[in-house]
Amino acid sequence: MRSSRHSRHPLFDWRTVRCLTGDWTYLLRAVLRSQDAMDKLKPIKFSSLAVAELIDKTNWANEFNWQDIRILARYFTAYEAHRGQVIFYEGAQADYMGLIISGAIRISKTGSDNLVKPLVVLRASQTFGELSLVDGAPRSGLAESLGTTQFVITSRRQLKFMSEEQPHLAFRLLWKVSETISRRLRHTSFKLLDMSASQH
Repeated sequence: MRSSRHSRHPLFDWRTVRCLTGDWTYLLRAVLRSQDAMDKLKPIKFSSLAVAELIDKTNWANEFNWQDIRILARYFTAYEAHRGQVIFYEGAQADYMGLIISGAIRISKTGSDNLVKPLVVLRASQTFGELSLVDGAPRSGLAESLGTTQFVITSRRQLKFMSEEQPHLAFRLLWKVSETISRRLRHTSFKLLDMSASQH
């Protein structure tokens, strides 16, 4: 008869295993939160003029004239991500905002059941990461590329430089960002109201 000595060892107790699994999950998430996924994405070595031309292609730039866009481009960097590549992790400490030039980015969030659920798919001319640009708080969701996606980013550091060198333009950029945040919060509020009404 085989000894059951090992099966009675605390390391093989299922409650212990579940605890250990939970600890590893926590540690993994902590590691991901500490990483900036952008470190794995290489910037495209475009000139300021080339970046300006990319920004000018988007509807996002409609409120700016060409001279404004040329100036804005100095504070943006172009990137490209491929299918499945993570732009940022939920909970990550990062402070940049991106503008999608082409392609699509899916934003997802971990629910109370620990399952990652898609929230929205953002496409060309839409921005992402606005909240972290404004308040520097950890990311509220996961962003990943759905295909070959080209985008430009600016950070709080660059925004600070812009506010010192081009205060009027920095104000206009922040105003535009705040409008986007407000619009999305309003949309989320209406969506929650609809969900609440459908449950009654």
